[in-house]
Amino acid sequence: MNSEITSAILEITFSRLLVFIVPFLFLLMITLFSEEMIDLIYKSVKRR
Repeated sequence: MNSEITSAILEITFSRLLVFIVPFLFLLMITLFSEEMIDLIYKSVKRR
């Protein structure tokens, strides 16, 4: 009984918050990827 209530609460919470979490994670991934790309370009230019 208790696990069913917990499962229902988690399901409702994540189904409603997923709309807000997914764009945030997408922006975070883009930021981290672009930071690595900028660092790679900077290092390759600096070597020359």
